[in-house]
Amino acid sequence: MHDSPGPSPTEVVISWIPHDARFRDRAVRHALADTGGRLLFAYVDNLVNQDNDDGRPLDEYDLRTMSAVREDLNRRSLASVDWRRVRDKLVSGVH
Repeated sequence: MHDSPGPSPTEVVISWIPHDARFRDRAVRHALADTGGRLLFAYVDNLVNQDNDDGRPLDEYDLRTMSAVREDLNRRSLASVDWRRVRDKLVSGVH
């Protein structure tokens, strides 16, 4: 078994998106709209890999954040994230 050093992609996303006020509200809306996590995955993938926030281009500060997230992912795919865990973290306490 060969593990990559550092946090897993799930841990990277869980430690970032629920705590980032710039993106949390939209992420929660996507999470609530789809219990399977597909919409949340698409939203985060667009942020990280397409540099847009629901169709709006990211500013320079946000681009630096996405660069840091990509670095933390260490070339690992967002497809391997457990989106149900991320969703649970985002919507805990939201009714």
